[in-house]
Amino acid sequence: MNFPRNEPAKLRLLVLFVVCLSMTIASHAQVEWRPVSPAELAMTEPKVEKDADAEAIFWETRMDDRKLSKLTISHYVRVKIFNERGRERFSKLDIPFMKGKKIEDVAARVIKADGSIVELQPSDIFEREIAKQGKARVLAKSFAVPGIEPGAIVEYQYVETIKDDSVGGERLYFQRDIPMQQVTYYIRPFGKQSLRFNWYNLPETRFRDDPRQKGYQVSTMYDVPAYKEEPYMPPDDEVRKWAYVSYNTLGGLLVWNNLSIGYDAVMKRMAKPNKDIKQLATELTSGVASEDEKLRRIYEFTQRQIRNISYDRSLTEEQREKIKIKDADDVLRQKAGSTMFIDLLFASIAKAAGFEVTIALTSDRSENFFNPDKYPFRNFIEPSGIAVKVDREWKFFSPGVPFLPYAQTLWFRENANSMLVGDGGYLWTRPRMLDHTESPAKRTGRFTLSDDGTLEGTVKIEYDGHQAISRRRDEYRDSDSKREENLRDEIKARISTAEVTAISIQNFDDNSKPLVYQYKIKVPNYAQKAGRRLLFQPGFFESGSSPVFSTDTRTYDVYIPYPWSEKDDIRIELPKGFELDAGERPSDLADPKRIGALDIVIKHDKSANAILYERNFHFGGGSNVFFPVAAYPALKNLFDAFHKSDTHSLMIKPSAN
Repeated sequence: MNFPRNEPAKLRLLVLFVVCLSMTIASHAQVEWRPVSPAELAMTEPKVEKDADAEAIFWETRMDDRKLSKLTISHYVRVKIFNERGRERFSKLDIPFMKGKKIEDVAARVIKADGSIVELQPSDIFEREIAKQGKARVLAKSFAVPGIEPGAIVEYQYVETIKDDSVGGERLYFQRDIPMQQVTYYIRPFGKQSLRFNWYNLPETRFRDDPRQKGYQVSTMYDVPAYKEEPYMPPDDEVRKWAYVSYNTLGGLLVWNNLSIGYDAVMKRMAKPNKDIKQLATELTSGVASEDEKLRRIYEFTQRQIRNISYDRSLTEEQREKIKIKDADDVLRQKAGSTMFIDLLFASIAKAAGFEVTIALTSDRSENFFNPDKYPFRNFIEPSGIAVKVDREWKFFSPGVPFLPYAQTLWFRENANSMLVGDGGYLWTRPRMLDHTESPAKRTGRFTLSDDGTLEGTVKIEYDGHQAISRRRDEYRDSDSKREENLRDEIKARISTAEVTAISIQNFDDNSKPLVYQYKIKVPNYAQKAGRRLLFQPGFFESGSSPVFSTDTRTYDVYIPYPWSEKDDIRIELPKGFELDAGERPSDLADPKRIGALDIVIKHDKSANAILYERNFHFGGGSNVFFPVAAYPALKNLFDAFHKSDTHSLMIKPSAN
């Protein structure tokens, strides 16, 4: 099954490609290393987790906010290596950073079990690009750790400096992907301001004045187990041990009141309809009785007739910066604007057409399950588009995002708390989650099977809803050739011997239509020989797939991004001189509430000597996407049964005639 892509809302360290810049980084400060104790050198097994490959003896982070112009964060990590897996994992280190952040004073060394020391040379540190998404580039200071071996200690230090940043709004991670015997944060606030700490997924811990260094506050946790990821788990903020730092002493209601007042002022100033916008609204909605159709016309105009400088692939960064836009009037006059300003033009035209319109500030459920009491901070929600009341119901729009169809939003905005701001203050609501029928994949295959086991034919796949939006979002700035390469990689990850040719990708830039992939494919040895018989899977689109859940036990709840469905229509012409030998169709599968269901029909067209295979699958019925860990055994059993049916095989044999 084409399980939903769990891509996060914001850029993660997904390695799209690697570019080595061969840039030597020199150390700028004298490095001070702490003594390593004999007990640390002699340690032969983990203290926190008995099966750990490596364990942090300590992980210290020092955050200095004494300057308004920048935040300085110093890191010092000491790790004990226990086996070859630990050695392999720490043999190379990447320290990622993005624009506005500098990584300096990188130093590392290895202390072997006999006490000998191997230090990293400044010339061994280089800078490389590890990810890119649109304008955002993720770089890393990278180095190979010298002389690392089981039984050794690896320790490294580096300093981050972030321009125009503050410790207010920083996350303190007290749990990482390695067990830690001790994790410590030191924080020096700006001036004499008081810090506030909100604790998540761990007992509240106090920060105390550091007696050794004036101005710093310190907090330490001991024996913290590793944060281990599982497939389709809740967002990090809901399960990892962490704290949020703020200078904000306002209560939640005051935070939201102030935020709504600010955005309401933006709306009134930047989206007030002028004469030209009012005239345009009249032209676009003239002769249209339906409110929904009026909005659709406004949406299509702003999305298709206005040049989107945020997504225009032909513009350089310098050219984008030269286009100055200050309000919706400017967007209409220049027929160009960024995502935010195109949304504001849509709001202005809709307002001129008589609609009740507001800015929507929405949370991101790929990061956390936000509610205003649990996370009373303004940067946990952000402008996500425009909300318009249609027939007494709020609908959400973002024409400034070119891959979003009319009245749809990104999956991580759906069913997420959203603030709508207006004259009377603000209102909390949630965008509707699309049903599984609204995010379908229609997959068609027409194949011939040769007597040597080779499968050959044509494929057509049509994606709609979130299955199309996610793909368009992931690949919007890719070239046509890169998209074709991505498709080949996706197919070969499932069927490594596949030969894919004649790829055609249709409607990529037209979000009003399904996203269509067509290609020719040839798979040698698709059918396996069993004496004179051939054994093959008629469900081509699930061939080579793996079970969704592989472990018998589960630590965290299960969280699926969005409901989806699949419909397969496959025809496989059998080799001349062969006939169906065995293979009943799998039984229908569904849970009692039909949250998930799979129906497969297999027929043998004897006149054409062909197998006809039809498959209907869905998951997330009733908008059920969250399952407590107690439900994992039943959920795993259901998906295991789906996988068994999806990979069902048929046997054919030489005809008796």
